[in-house]
Amino acid sequence: MNILDYMQNISTQTYLRGDVIFKEGDPHDGSMYCIMQGMFAVTKKNPNGMQEIIRGMGQGEYFGELALLTRRQRAMTVSVVSVNAKLGILREEQFEKLAKTNAHFLFHLLRSSVEKLHHAEMRLSELEKLIEEMKDVKK
Repeated sequence: MNILDYMQNISTQTYLRGDVIFKEGDPHDGSMYCIMQGMFAVTKKNPNGMQEIIRGMGQGEYFGELALLTRRQRAMTVSVVSVNAKLGILREEQFEKLAKTNAHFLFHLLRSSVEKLHHAEMRLSELEKLIEEMKDVKK
């Protein structure tokens, strides 16, 4: 079961390759996005200011939930990499209603969010090892 199975009557929007859904640092817009069709890239600026691909996402995945829950600015940039794409847009009011009436939705969201956190921790650990190796090479 994916997160789209819990949602009814959400608005949708279509996009083309290269379209940016939001950029790192943008203020939250009270929306969470669910991928109905297409492929997306999640990128983040590295210390040199270059965009680095963090991961790809496809149908059934979602993003933007952290900014929706915390009301903080966007942590990463999300853009379309497929020829076209379609997103379901879950607005804050809809999210709150769904969260109040469907514990399975919240459990699914929590499980997926923990998986994303685990992935980020693994990536951070890999980067820390790489930095240590680079320091050893310089010595």
